Amino acid sequence: MSGTARCPRCDGAVRAPSIWHSSATCAVHGAVVPLQPACPADAVHLQWVARHSEVPVWLPWPLPDGWLLTGTRCVRDDRCDAQAVVVAVSGPHRGAPGDPPVAELLLVAEQPGTGLGAHLAGREDVDPGEGLVSGPPAARPHAGGAAAPLWPVPADSDRAVLVGEAGGVWLWALLWPASAGATLLEDLELIDLREREPVPDVPCGAMSPRVQWA
Repeated sequence: MSGTARCPRCDGAVRAPSIWHSSATCAVHGAVVPLQPACPADAVHLQWVARHSEVPVWLPWPLPDGWLLTGTRCVRDDRCDAQAVVVAVSGPHRGAPGDPPVAELLLVAEQPGTGLGAHLAGREDVDPGEGLVSGPPAARPHAGGAAAPLWPVPADSDRAVLVGEAGGVWLWALLWPASAGATLLEDLELIDLREREPVPDVPCGAMSPRVQWA
């Protein structure tokens, strides 16, 4: 895991603010709010994230049987609260023969223009656009008590990627393996931890490598 901030659009290193640049700077994308290193999941950190985020901090609750919270990550800096939050959860997967026994889910809530979800999906664009959020949705989990339709996104064959809108911002869901996709999401109820005080007593596990991609 890298201990330095990265660009949320390309995962490249960023130059820290200086007397010449008030924002972190990516050599490719210019001024950006940086993606911070991954943090382990624990109640104290979750509470801090929930208090310092401008976007929902989505958590499946209750978690599916045997599932654990396995890390978080934020796009933020010292000048502003989080513009994007990644929450990782992992648990048993009873899929097709040959599938891994553990499924992993990243939930990404982000302000338009951030580009983190698109980057994780392997896309060159920044926001989903009308080309992705059209036609029938693949899943309709509930987020904050309201249906949150999610549409499939073309991605590498090892994962399923879906995107929609919830809480006024983009919601991306990335799942490994791909067979743990829409069926799992359909049954989820997502809560925004910003609206829970105190944060629920969430079972936590070792940090997922999926949230440590840089």
